[in-house]
Amino acid sequence: MTGFVRLYAAQAAAALRTSMADRANFAWQAGGMFVNDVFMLVLWALFFAGFRSVGGWTLPDMALLYGLIMLIVGLANVFFGGYRDLAANLLKGELDALLTQPRGLISRLLARESIASGWGDVVGGVIVLAAFARLGVRDLPLIAVGALCGLVVYLGASVVFATLAFWAAGARSFARDLTDFTILFSSNPPSIYRGAAKFVTFTLLPAGFVVVTPVGLIRHPSPAAFAVTIGAAALYAGLAGGAFHLGLRRYRRGQSPALATL
Repeated sequence: MTGFVRLYAAQAAAALRTSMADRANFAWQAGGMFVNDVFMLVLWALFFAGFRSVGGWTLPDMALLYGLIMLIVGLANVFFGGYRDLAANLLKGELDALLTQPRGLISRLLARESIASGWGDVVGGVIVLAAFARLGVRDLPLIAVGALCGLVVYLGASVVFATLAFWAAGARSFARDLTDFTILFSSNPPSIYRGAAKFVTFTLLPAGFVVVTPVGLIRHPSPAAFAVTIGAAALYAGLAGGAFHLGLRRYRRGQSPALATL
């Protein structure tokens, strides 16, 4: 396990250095994302100035949800940026070189890239949580647990979507679209979803488990909320590992569409 962590840390550090090599480009990407996040928060503030609450959600609750999703997506982009183009890399045959190396294929694929704009999300998320979500120092452990579990669910779902590339050559854009839809669904109060939309939010696109259940844990901590949040993270981590290794066996047998595109 120690060797595995060192291997991931070395590759992630190399990706971070690469993303920061062009200082001007790094500043533009990170700064642009930060401005975008601030703009979206201002829109929500204007909305709640007129309507006060939506389904029981007020501006501090929305700030908590929005700050968490910013932090989760930002951490994913900075430290696991390979998830964004994972399906494309699978279809391009990037696995061939990695199969001859030590174990930890998923971690190396995720750590091979760091997306500079993620820093804007991380900084923006911390500011939103600290300034607008009405949180105290006692909430920090719950925020850490919620953000970590949300990150695991988000990355797990993204890996599951990307593994569609083992079965369909057209999965390159489809997997990325599913990941983007997950972010979109996660950025709205859950009370606006009803019926089929709510079913999609907690199943096909696990937006509810990315951020809604962590918000519930932070606002109303209980053993049940803790169990659901931790359980969702464990479930999607298991699904990601299972889907990837199932597709990898198909790839090794020469049945994957990725081999046809080489």
